[in-house]
Amino acid sequence: MLYVAAQIALAVWAGRGAKSDADYLVAGRSLGPFAVGMSLFATWFASESLIATSGEVARDGIAGARAEPFAYAIGILAIALFFAYRLRSGGFITLADFLRSKFGPATESLAAVVIALSATTWSAAQLFAFATIISSASGLDFLPALIGATLLVMTYTMFGGLAGDVVTDIVQGAIIIVAILILFALMADASGGLPAMWAAAPPTIWSFTAPGESWSDRIELWLIPIAGTMVSQEALSRTLAARSPEVARRGALWGAAIYLSVGLIPVSFGLFGPQLAPILGVQFGADEAYLPSLAQALFPPWLLIVFTGALVSAILSSVDSALLAVSAVVTESGYRRLRSDASPLALLHAARGATVAAAAVAAFLAMQGESLRNLVLDAGAIAAVLAVPIIAGLAGSTARRAALAAIVVQMAVLGVLDWGLGVPGAFLWMVASGTATFAAVAAFERRDAPRTSRL
Repeated sequence: MLYVAAQIALAVWAGRGAKSDADYLVAGRSLGPFAVGMSLFATWFASESLIATSGEVARDGIAGARAEPFAYAIGILAIALFFAYRLRSGGFITLADFLRSKFGPATESLAAVVIALSATTWSAAQLFAFATIISSASGLDFLPALIGATLLVMTYTMFGGLAGDVVTDIVQGAIIIVAILILFALMADASGGLPAMWAAAPPTIWSFTAPGESWSDRIELWLIPIAGTMVSQEALSRTLAARSPEVARRGALWGAAIYLSVGLIPVSFGLFGPQLAPILGVQFGADEAYLPSLAQALFPPWLLIVFTGALVSAILSSVDSALLAVSAVVTESGYRRLRSDASPLALLHAARGATVAAAAVAAFLAMQGESLRNLVLDAGAIAAVLAVPIIAGLAGSTARRAALAAIVVQMAVLGVLDWGLGVPGAFLWMVASGTATFAAVAAFERRDAPRTSRL
């Protein structure tokens, strides 16, 4: 608790100068490349990057690492190559702002709802993990642990804003890296050194496909994280807060490199850790319990506290970003449109109020008990609904009805096929339907434009 209190104090100190919504949501556009890159890494390197990935790799081999870190790293790289420079050049605060500039206020409003849904679901995943850690460490039941976790995160985010988020991201990212490097060194030592650890791994772990998967399952496991990342408000907010478009691009490149490099360490825990069970005389847990049990077996008690702090760091650096994403779209695409005469201070108060509301909704979702990985994939699938209109807008399209129709059709397809019927390949059907809808409606708009201009 002292560690969490120190993080809250640091966030409040860093965010103390906020006087407007831009200060709160994009840190006054003051970030350098290191801050952008490290914050991107810390934001995206969340609880599932450690807990879920290690357990999935221990169960499925390298196939369990397709989403984390490979697909998510590709998504961050896509931000660097295709999105960061151009979006930062436009001076936008949110993706919904960009869509408004290209496709009008109706698309902006719908996009704001999509971003809020995605970010709230992501927040729920992190609160679920945070409450689980608090419950395990304190003996509290899950519900009071969840309430405590939510209050802590809400306070941390509300007073710090993005400036506090970035400063603590750098500290938390460093703690994460140090803690997992120590665990890796202890794992290698217990295995008898790196060559012995490598030699003990069974050859079956090196397959990138899992038994019984369909081709659509395999494509979705790559496509959902990539598409969900590259159009994520949480990730892009770092590049939008850069002090220049070039800094935004360079920072995102740094973020992708750091994310992939550090993300391979939890993969190694899943690949090489299971062989230590007979050596240590312990039985490791399965799935999300795997990494905590491995850490408990290898760490002395004082280092276990450091590792727990690293897990908390991973959660805090992610959940506050998601809550700020909700605050951004609610304030910029909601309150600002309803109160066009609102002062910067009023917008700041609205953004902080939206943070509180988003935390409450995320806690409710976390109470439903869905698995950590499923919540994260749901958040990515929802965010990817915006990929078609965003890419089309960056390519120069201004087809308003096409953008609006593509979002509506994709949400309907995702809701019916995935959440309603559980149809395999629902995400692929969603992307295909959105692309086809945008193309068809845009063609109709182009054909109708000369007739309208004559009238």
